[in-house]
Amino acid sequence: MTSDQVEYLVSHGCAGEFARFRAMELFRRGDRVVVRSQRGLELGEVLCKCTARHTESLRDGFVGELLRRASSEDETIAAGLNERGQRLFEDGRRLAGELGLPLEIFDVEITLDGHQVVLYHVRWQECDERPLVSALSRKYETLVALRDLGLPAGASGCGRPDCGSKEGGCSTCSTGGGCSSCGKTLGHDVKEYFAGLRQQMEERRRSLV
Repeated sequence: MTSDQVEYLVSHGCAGEFARFRAMELFRRGDRVVVRSQRGLELGEVLCKCTARHTESLRDGFVGELLRRASSEDETIAAGLNERGQRLFEDGRRLAGELGLPLEIFDVEITLDGHQVVLYHVRWQECDERPLVSALSRKYETLVALRDLGLPAGASGCGRPDCGSKEGGCSTCSTGGGCSSCGKTLGHDVKEYFAGLRQQMEERRRSLV
């Protein structure tokens, strides 16, 4: 980083993610800004200037670009993309059902430049998602990516604390048959899960700011 650059912690994306972004000018907490993230151009909100503690805590090594303050035109473009995203969201859910895929799509995000779409989903069995991604990419002429916010790779269970390999846990979750302890499938309580994820991100963000 050169002497005329400043690093800021910026929140971006519908999941409330945050990362380090370098800028050539000064910004204040709460400023709406346009950043270049790993996905592309996105709207974000400045949290604070980065400190050594932030650098130590965010160890993935990624540092994006903080390009400018968001203009009314940027906000208008984002609103239009949200409408497009809603159509893509509905098409994605419909097509996933028609293909019989064991997953639930529950949110969508489009970068400000319109070049990439992220579909947030939870799946409860391994499956081939390529037909879904290919169909949506062709129809909307953009790059579509899936982000699974379910259990970590290789894990099994319905997500309950008493499920999985622990005593009294589930013997059928790993096969997709639902939980013998709580009677739920991995795809249950999706809204509750996402709300919990956002709360965790917010708590971590507050600990850093």
